[in-house]
Amino acid sequence: MKLFFFGQLAEVTGKSEMEITNISDTETLLKKLEADFPKLKNLKFQISVDRKIGKGNVILENGSEIALLPPFAGG
Repeated sequence: MKLFFFGQLAEVTGKSEMEITNISDTETLLKKLEADFPKLKNLKFQISVDRKIGKGNVILENGSEIALLPPFAGG
C-alpha cells in the first residue's frame, strides 16, 4: 500500500510518501503511525483511502492508496 503525507504531516514524519505492508485497517494504521511518529498524536488530520475520506475504521486492501490530510482552510 502507498501512504502519502501532506502539509505539516509531511514535515513531522520527514516523508511525503512511503510504502506500508501488513496493515489490515485504518485503526491499525493509525496505531502504527503514532508509534513510529509520536508527534502525530498531537495533530488533527483525516485519513483518505482510495481518494475517499473514511468514516470510522476502514478495511485496507493490497494496493490501497492512503493519504493523511491536515485540516484545510477555506477562503
